[in-house]
Amino acid sequence: MAIRRQGSVRVSKEVESVIDQQRIAEIKRKISREFPEFRGIEPKITEKRIGPQDSIFKKLSLGRPKQFVTIFRLKFKKTVETVDHTEIERILVVSLDEQGEIIKITESR
Repeated sequence: MAIRRQGSVRVSKEVESVIDQQRIAEIKRKISREFPEFRGIEPKITEKRIGPQDSIFKKLSLGRPKQFVTIFRLKFKKTVETVDHTEIERILVVSLDEQGEIIKITESR
């Protein structure tokens, strides 16, 4: 997967064709409002294709679906210093569906 910089966001060519820069900018603004400590942090964008889970469909006698789902992840990382001067890494992951809608937001402690 080829990675290149577009503006200040690292985007692979495959991901770039599916999620546009305007949608990424909207998500970054939303994250800045909800999580101000991640303001100004550029996300690393990755793509994952998820196939059908054969065991679940076999157990439910549903047959086997032929479709794959693509999930995109925007990973924001920041190193912060605690009160006792220990550095820890804060991570915020935003999962998106194929249409660029937020599925879930996960934050480290």
